[in-house]
Order: sequence, then structure tokens, then C-alpha cells
Amino acid sequence: MIVWAVLALALCGVLPTLTEVVDDFRDCSEFFYKRSQPQGFDQNAHKICQKFDDSSYFASLYSTAHRIPLYSAYTFNYACNNEEGRKTGNWFIEPQLSKHENPAYSNVIYMQRYTARESQNIKAKQAVNDDYSHTGYDRGHLNPNSYQCGRGRTATFTLTNSAPMDACFNRVHWKEWEAAVIRILKEQHPAGTAYLVPGTAYQVTGKAYLVTGTVPSPHNRRIPMQGIFDNDNERDYNRVTVPTHIWTAVCYDHPDDEEESFSFGYIGVNNPHGIIKVESVQQLTRRLSTLYGSTNLNIFADDCSFPNSKKRKSEKLAKKLLKTVQQPMVNRLSMSPDAGNLLHTALSHSDDEGQLYPTKRVKITDLKVDFIYNSVQAWTTGMEDMKFASGVSCSLDTPSIVADHPPAVRDELRRKRQTSQELFCRLRPEVLDDCSTSCLYIDQAKDYYCSTGYVTVRCSPTYSDITVKGQRCNSDHTCGHHGRDYYWCNTGNSWNYCSPPLPLGKTSKGLYCNSKRNCAHYGSRNLWCDIGDSWDYCTR
Repeated sequence: MIVWAVLALALCGVLPTLTEVVDDFRDCSEFFYKRSQPQGFDQNAHKICQKFDDSSYFASLYSTAHRIPLYSAYTFNYACNNEEGRKTGNWFIEPQLSKHENPAYSNVIYMQRYTARESQNIKAKQAVNDDYSHTGYDRGHLNPNSYQCGRGRTATFTLTNSAPMDACFNRVHWKEWEAAVIRILKEQHPAGTAYLVPGTAYQVTGKAYLVTGTVPSPHNRRIPMQGIFDNDNERDYNRVTVPTHIWTAVCYDHPDDEEESFSFGYIGVNNPHGIIKVESVQQLTRRLSTLYGSTNLNIFADDCSFPNSKKRKSEKLAKKLLKTVQQPMVNRLSMSPDAGNLLHTALSHSDDEGQLYPTKRVKITDLKVDFIYNSVQAWTTGMEDMKFASGVSCSLDTPSIVADHPPAVRDELRRKRQTSQELFCRLRPEVLDDCSTSCLYIDQAKDYYCSTGYVTVRCSPTYSDITVKGQRCNSDHTCGHHGRDYYWCNTGNSWNYCSPPLPLGKTSKGLYCNSKRNCAHYGSRNLWCDIGDSWDYCTR
């Protein structure tokens, strides 16, 4: 069987690539940051090492239940020119996945083409080309072939490294993000010069670890099969699960200078208009934990975070991706007809040569955007996400009650404001004294920190515009420390306490505090908070 597989590949003009379904990733652990594989994914999925001779190319965790990989872990090859690779050609399968259907496959150590002769045995555990034929879905690479070269590029063309991606999402949106990451990694400076013998030297770069994964549809949505099989009796439907999301996490580890190390992630909805968002690895991990329903999910060891970094390079690169890739692609604004008419009228009359007195330029002087969340966790996650990528905070506020609103609408807004049934926040730039980066919550320190550019310091985030009594804080003195060890703000006539930022405290009754009146002293020597109908002492 081994001889047959090698000959088959040789006749096809393809260099044989060794593949191995393994019990653990020990033999290809070099693709994982700190040699620690991602945790919290399907424990019944199969581990696959893609190797050739003594060289390894990447590692995949493959779900035979969904017939797609849950993730592929790989490193960036700086030696390649990283030009756009081919998208069509020979695709291969992993015979070892079907060794229980055919024991002879246990000894087939190379990828091979799918043939009708092994149809039922192979299709029992993995996808085949027919699953994608005439469906509108691409065989989307997780480990991009453009990130590799030579045999490494060939190794990416296995169906255990591909998942159904909407053609527009894959060829337009996802492709642009992959290209942006290539540019960022290529821009990284060498780590320094290492001397082998006198007179000879070479430069060493940091190592970029990447993990790209899928989120299988919770409703087990499958590709609607329309491909033509060799035998009508073998026609199958809905075999391959379509992912709802595709995501990538990047961890760049500089061996000599932690200030040059960084990490970030991005995730997109797998549809023609799927919006892709940049996030911190920590935020991406939290989001995936919810999507997977996993309580111990982890992509990188320690989230590949560098909390002591003064440059906060992760944040700066995230903001760069937001401005250069994410924002230009998000051109679908949702607004009221009146707001849309105002905006488009203003833009259409900018530098209008057809006017006798053309407007030189349009200047937007005021923009109000309100977000409404139905849970505290959704708001705090969204706020940290915004600050990390854009430097814009979404501060807790009260809903605008306009006199022109009908009485029933005004009453409903007041009720929701008073009962905290909904959380309103308003977008505003986060401008903090002494901070050159956003003020973000650091899990390891259990507090908020920013960088001055020279040192990392504790900070109070821009997160709330209201006091514990529901009064609005002045725009120039929102809720913060303001030189004290508690949170307060100026309301014009006086100063008043305001709620400390999240995470929420928990009371002695086991209840979580109200987000607008979180654990604090509030003039008392004890820590306490509002739990709705009453106040209670905090335990943490």
C-alpha cells in the first residue's frame, strides 16, 4: 500500500508529503507558541501532523463529525516571497483517518488523491472534492498556501486543511486580511545579528505563530450537496458542516526584545457580506468560548500577552488594521432615513464644481452614536473591543428622552433607565492624561493599565457618564479617580460618586452588583453595592 501511494503521487508529478494522524502533537509541537497546543476544542477530533522527511509544515485538529478542521496551527515562513498562491489544482485526502474502515490505510503515510474506488471508506470520515462541487463554497485554506513555499505550499492542499467558505468571503474579505498580516509580519525588524564564526553573520527574526480556525454551525448546517458522484447510489446530501465564523490568532514572539513582541486576532462571519473584526487574543478567546460553548478554551499559552510592554505594540497594530482594512470594508452604515439624507447631501455637495460657489469641504462637527446592550457582559466585552482596536470608548449613559417623543415612549425610556433593563452607552474618544494607549483591563493585574510610551501605569478608563444617583457627569470630568482612590465625577454644581468599572463585584448573598452601582465604599468604610431592591456588602 505504501509503494502504491508513493507511485500514485509520483505519476501525478507531486512530491509526496508525509502525513500522520497522531495521539498527541508532540512531533509537531514547534507550531504552537511555547509548544502548548490550543485547549478547549473538541476532544474527539483527530490530531494531524503534516510532515516531509525531517521537516514539518503544520498541525491540524480535524473533526470527522463535521468533516472540517477545527483549526490549523502554523508558522510564517519568512524565506518565501509569499506571493499569491494557486487556488486550484490537486487536492489530497488523509487515508489514515479512515483506517478503521480499511485497516490497510494505517500504513499509508502520504497524502493521496481521492478515487472512486475508496469512495465509501474515505467519505465516512472526511470531505472529498465532490462535497464542494457546484455549491458556491470554496475549499478555504486555514493554513494559507501564500504563507508557505515549495513543499510547504503543496502540503496546504489537503482537505483536512480546508473548510467551506463563502466564495465572496474567501476571495475578497478573508484574502485581504491574510495579505495585511503578511505585510505586518514582513515589516518586523530582525532580532539582531548572530555570529557563527569570525567574519560571518546572519540576522534572526522573531517567530510568528498563527492559528486559524472554524466555528461549526451550532445547528449543524451543512453544504447542500449538488456534486455528481461516480455512482448514483453514492449520492449524499449535507455531509460537510458550514462554519458560521472563520478566525485567526497571531502571536509574534521576539526572542530578544519583548517590546517588539505582539499578538492580535480577527474573526469574520462566513457569508458574502461577512464583517471581519480585529480583536485582542484575549477578546477573541472569550468570544470563541461563547461560540463553542467551552469553559476552558485557550488558543495561546498566557494568551500570548505582554502586559509589561511599554510600546503596547499589539494595540498599535490592531488600530492600524482597523484603519487600513476593517473600516474601509465596512461601508454599510445603518442609519435613519433623515440621518442618511443629511450625510449623503453633505458629501454630495463637497467640492461640487457644478455650483457657482462650491463648498471647499464638509466638516462633521457633531456625531452622536448610542449603543444599546441587553447584558453587562455584552457591554463590557464590546467596550474593551472598541478601545483595543480604535481608542474609542462606549461610556455608560442614560437614553436620550426628547420632549417631542410621545408620552408612552418617554415613559418606556424612563422605565428602562431606572430598572437597568437595558444598558445605554455613547461613543466618545478616550483621552487620558499621561496615556499614549487605551486604558485596558489586564487580567493578570486585575486592574486597568495604559502605557505612557516609557512605562506602564495604572489608569481609570473612560467608561461612564453617570453618577450613582443617575445624574449626568460633565464631559470634561467623567467618572474616574481624579486624584482620589475612589471613582467620582463632576456634575456641574457638585461632585458625586460613580460606579467603579467592571468586572462586577459579588455580594454576600451570591448576587452580582448592578453595573451602575458596582462594589465601592460610597462614603462607607465597607465595600457594598446595589443589587436592585437593596444594597448588600461585597465579598469580591
